[in-house]
Amino acid sequence: MKYPIVKPYLPKLSSYQDQVEEIFERNWLTNNGPLVQLLENKLANYLDVNHILLVANGTLALQVAYKALNISGNVLTTPFSFAATATSLLWEGITPLFVDIEPNSLNLDVNKVSDFKGEEASAILAVHVFGNPCEVVAIDEVAKDNDLKVVYDAAHAFSSNFEDRSVLNYGDASILSLHATKLFHSVEGGAIIFKDKAVYERAKQLINFGFDKQNSPQYVGINAKMSEFHAAMGLAVFDDIKHITSQRQKLANRYHQNLANNKFIQLQEWNKFGKCNGAYMPIILPTEKKLLLLMEELALVDIQTRRYFYPSLSQVAAYNSVGETPIGNDIASRILCLPMYTDLKLSGVDFICENIVNILDLSNNDS
Repeated sequence: MKYPIVKPYLPKLSSYQDQVEEIFERNWLTNNGPLVQLLENKLANYLDVNHILLVANGTLALQVAYKALNISGNVLTTPFSFAATATSLLWEGITPLFVDIEPNSLNLDVNKVSDFKGEEASAILAVHVFGNPCEVVAIDEVAKDNDLKVVYDAAHAFSSNFEDRSVLNYGDASILSLHATKLFHSVEGGAIIFKDKAVYERAKQLINFGFDKQNSPQYVGINAKMSEFHAAMGLAVFDDIKHITSQRQKLANRYHQNLANNKFIQLQEWNKFGKCNGAYMPIILPTEKKLLLLMEELALVDIQTRRYFYPSLSQVAAYNSVGETPIGNDIASRILCLPMYTDLKLSGVDFICENIVNILDLSNNDS
């Protein structure tokens, strides 16, 4: 049996077809159609958030959030994230100032924000890495003290709570990725959750070329709208969301049970006010050499793994790095993600873990 790193969740075909038939009957394919509106309402209720806006993808979600909040200049952010975190800033002419991460949670270390007091910044862009909630209270305090906006790249944080409340409620804006590989998806898609209604209303115009109600461009906007066909997939997947979240949490728990006491493996330390949502399954190895060996040996038994996030964003020449991030650079060289998808069985997790333990034990004996 093969174990891919990810496997997009597909609902019953009939469920998606039912939605598509309605699209054909209405002949309304995009431009804030009824399925987009319905999905926004369902997500707002499920996530218990206000002012949610669906868009074409998570990267555009970030860019629209910056524009809606008038963020410019320099932004404090993490080096340990997917490329879109940095590229979305640079694409908008914003300079990322990389702040190092906390070695256990893997999130931005809010205590190191003070290292940049000599630099003028307009915002903090923090990432809930692998869905693990940031220290949102401390970040909020630092932001208030320094007159900074706060945007959370919450691409992994669907169904992730902080103190029994969706972590998406924090910051001036939070963005979700609804890409096919995510816990909840619409094939391609994204969402922005805004704190302020006026900013939300502005963003609604920005994603449609900046048009006002008279279809006249009030702002310099962009086309970031979600189509009805993507919303249809989102609605079909949403029907199964209880099963998806429950199963992935069971899988994460099984991985942790099998690997928590292994002397070669460090697991991500979850925020004490949160609960693992099962979005990803990262492990940190003692050295990059062990990581590469483990990847190679697991591939021989059809277990796919992937390096998230390598290299550290602060080490990418194209990003014109500003900031010293030794911890983020080190973690990026030693972290590996294991297969995690809803169709994975607990027996599959056991098989994967058995192979990991055996390979690491043998590699230690050989050394």
